[in-house]
Formats: sequence, C-alpha cells, structure tokens
Amino acid sequence: MKKLLITWVTWLTVANVQALELEPCFIGAIGSGVSTAAECGQLTVPENRQNPDKTIDLNLAVIRSTSNEKLNDPLLLLAGGPGQGAVDTFAGIVKIFDAMLPLRDIVLVDQRGTGKSNPLRCEIDPDEYEALSDMDSDAWKDWTKKCHQGLDADTRYYTTTEAINDLEAVREALEIEQWNLYGGSYGTRKALTYMKMFPDSIRSVILDASVPQEQALGVEHETNLRNTLQQIFALCEADEACQTAFGDAEQQLWKFLDQLKEAPINLRIQNSSTGTFEDVLMTREYAVIAMRMFAYSPETMGLIPLMVSLANHGQPETMAAQAQMVMNSLNEGLNNALEISVSCAEDVPFMPKTSNTTNSLFGDELFELMHARCELWDSIAVDPSFKEPVVSDIPTLLLSGEYDPVTPPKNAEQIMQTLSNAQHLVAKGQGHIVGTRGCMPKIVTAFIKDPSKELETECMNDFRDFSFFINMNGPKE
Repeated sequence: MKKLLITWVTWLTVANVQALELEPCFIGAIGSGVSTAAECGQLTVPENRQNPDKTIDLNLAVIRSTSNEKLNDPLLLLAGGPGQGAVDTFAGIVKIFDAMLPLRDIVLVDQRGTGKSNPLRCEIDPDEYEALSDMDSDAWKDWTKKCHQGLDADTRYYTTTEAINDLEAVREALEIEQWNLYGGSYGTRKALTYMKMFPDSIRSVILDASVPQEQALGVEHETNLRNTLQQIFALCEADEACQTAFGDAEQQLWKFLDQLKEAPINLRIQNSSTGTFEDVLMTREYAVIAMRMFAYSPETMGLIPLMVSLANHGQPETMAAQAQMVMNSLNEGLNNALEISVSCAEDVPFMPKTSNTTNSLFGDELFELMHARCELWDSIAVDPSFKEPVVSDIPTLLLSGEYDPVTPPKNAEQIMQTLSNAQHLVAKGQGHIVGTRGCMPKIVTAFIKDPSKELETECMNDFRDFSFFINMNGPKE
C-alpha cells in the first residue's frame, strides 16, 4: 500500500523504461550513526533480459543537490565486495561526497543480489568456518547446495555485466545524459566494465583500490597480503620501540600459525555483536583473517606485532576476538551468495586449479576448493573478452594506499597502461580504500569539478607511516 502522506513524489519515464517513483526517505546502515535525507525508489528490471518473464526490483536512493546551479552529471557510487549494497555503503564513506552535493546529485543503486535488490545471502554458523574451508569435509558441499537451493534467483544472471545493464536502465529512467563513477575495490571492476560497455554514458571515473580487468580476484590475495605483512614487520624492525618490544615479529607470526595448524585453541570470548560469551575454536584460518583485516587500515596495522606477541605469550584471546569481530562485520555487510555468483562467472574460470604456494596463508587447497564449489553453482563463465584490459580516454583518477594488502599500487599502474587520460595518486602509509583519508575528499572533489585540470596534491605530504602499539594503551611517544 502506498503512503498516504507524501510531501513530494517524482515520476520519471523513458521509452521502454518503467516509471520510476521516488519518495522522501532517510538512509543509513544500521549501527553507522548516519541518517541522510534522500529520495528512494525501486526500478523493476528483468532478471534475465533474454527471457523477461521474471523481474527483480532494484533498490536505489538519490541524494539531491539543492543548488539552483545544479549540474545534470551526478556521481554514481559503485560499492565493493562483491556483495556490498551501495545504499548502506554510503554511510561509511559519506565524507567523500559531502563537498560534491552543492552542485551534483549522488545516486546509489544496490547491485542486484545486494542490499534490498533481491539480496543473495546464506547464513553461516561460526562453528562451520573451519569445515567449510576443508576440502576433505562434506560440510562445504552441503552448505553450498543448501544455499543455492534456498535462493529465489537464477544465479547465472547475477554478474557484473548484468549489474551494468541495470545501471544503464537507471540512468535512462533518471534522464541523466552522463554521470561520474566512483568505484572502490570490486567497485572498480564495475567501473571498468561500465567504461567498456557504455563509454558515452560516463563523464569521469574514480578508481579507489583498483582491480585490473584481467585479474582473477583471489589469485593475488596471497602475494599481496604477504607483501604488506612483510612491509609492516620491516617497519617494526626499523622502529626502535617496536623492535625492542617484539623482536622478530614476522617469525613469531609464522610460529604461531604453525602451532594453530597442528593444535587449534579452544577459547571463551565475548561476541562483539551480541555481548554474550561464547566458546570458539581459534584456528589458523581465524588468525589469518585477523591479520588480513588488520592490514586494511593504518589505525590497525600498528596493532599487528602486538597481537602476534600476545598470542605467542599465552594471550591469543586478543587476536581471536578481533577475528570474530571481523567475521561478524563481514556477515552483516556482505551478500555471500552474490559473491559466489560473481566469482564463479568472472574469476574462478581463470584461476589455476591448484596453488603453487607452500604453507599458504589462505590454505593450500583454496583454488581447488573454489573450483569445486563453482561446480555446484549455476553460473556461466564470461567470455574471455571480459577479461581484456579496458582501453579508454575517459578522464580517470586512480587512488591507491601504499600498504594496501588487497589491491596494491601496482594494480593501478597496470590499469593505466591502456587508459590514455588517467593519473594515479598513492597515499603514503595508507591501506585499502583511501578516498576518505586526510585531504583525499578535497582532491576527489576537485577532479570531479574539472577532470582536465591539474590536481593540487601537496596536502598528501601530510600522510605519514602509522605508529606501532607497544601495549594496549597505544603507541609509545
């Protein structure tokens, strides 16, 4: 039933595009502390454009500029993951876009399979994590089959390409001639795919934490995380206070991971989401997740040697609690079945069947497990042309964090080889996603205002390496 009291309603119609009704709303992810006024609505699109009998509703929100000089080239946010919804993601990166609102609308569209756009998500019992990563266990098979069967979706059509077709439908429905794209992490794949499919629809592009189109997500995770951890431990060794407190922290990490591989630890810790105390089995996988997620930002990079030292001296609860907190956050924010659909169509077909890494952080059977999982999932491998580098002259700004453990600066340099109108900025001492950091929102805003103008980046000199925590009270001054 429609609301009876509505202060304003916007109706937009385009040939062959369903009417789009937008109504006043407030958006903000639960727990974000953000509540932003917007206009929200749904656009109905075919799940399979070759057989449009079944439809899905795309959830979207438009944050309106109130300027009399508003420009009709809004900013479109492309969320990451795969599996994040754009409407909720906005709450965490609102700082980037505040300065753009005076002259431009901001458009948020939950990718099909995320947010409120027919989300594809299956619950995971925390006690199952270890079994779900064990190739010899039937648990991952049972979970994958049950998950797939329980979805109200044809998973073959939940891919990046279909998501871009959806965005074109939204653009036409909103009567936008061109818009500017901001993509973070996996969102950069969506941006690059959009540049390839519909270049005339795009005015400018920002790629924050870039994923090369030709890269199979997951293949580089081992190398990138190891490199970042090695850099962190090298910085610790060069820091007198850190080296004195922890010695060779890198060797301690491998020692602890080997111990967990042989004998996981039973612990009782407080669940960060519920506040209740739970019995958990701290496995090697738990510890690696903690290390990886703590390497995402400079605020937590400085904790890694301390966590390793505590774990090696009879106090693994700190690392386990942080791993559990990360797992809870991932479970809440990601639609894991959408991630499987994207991965099985766009990444796994281009992965090796086995890992050549000895003592892999992510498990020696990771690739084998991913291939086996996709055999139980309905998907259609993308045409090899999807993985070809994107050739474009669209103005593009690439942003990287110096210590990004997932999408390091070399990724952006690789992408730039076929972009003739691009520039790359590296934020010193930073991790994954840097558009919100320091003066970066100011730089991003300047680029959107005039993509042809040389950027003033002197303020980036204020970025510094992070400080190490010597104890839980903080860094030593």
